Amino acid sequence: MGKKIKINTEFDPVLLKKLDAYASQKYLDRSSALQQLVSVALRENYKKEAIQAYREGRMTIRQCAEMLGVDYFEMNEILQSEKVNIISEPFQKSKKLLDNLQGSFDPK
Repeated sequence: MGKKIKINTEFDPVLLKKLDAYASQKYLDRSSALQQLVSVALRENYKKEAIQAYREGRMTIRQCAEMLGVDYFEMNEILQSEKVNIISEPFQKSKKLLDNLQGSFDPK
């Protein structure tokens, strides 16, 4: 992992109690518990961003997989578990192009 950098932060007392309770439950010290929780939160945040980008057609499955540090098949499973409609990417691009072309010929 390399050299660790120390940071200082302030916590609301209620949140700190929750952190300490989590650390105690997992048999971790406060610092390790905080690192673990931050890691999980970041991973979940990136996962949500990747799924949204895929839904909007801004990223391919491979790009999402790279963003999350997983392989193509695991990303495919993540999308399926989140009930994301997985259409083959060449078909998806062709459909977008066709929709755009139809929109430009639509008389209004």
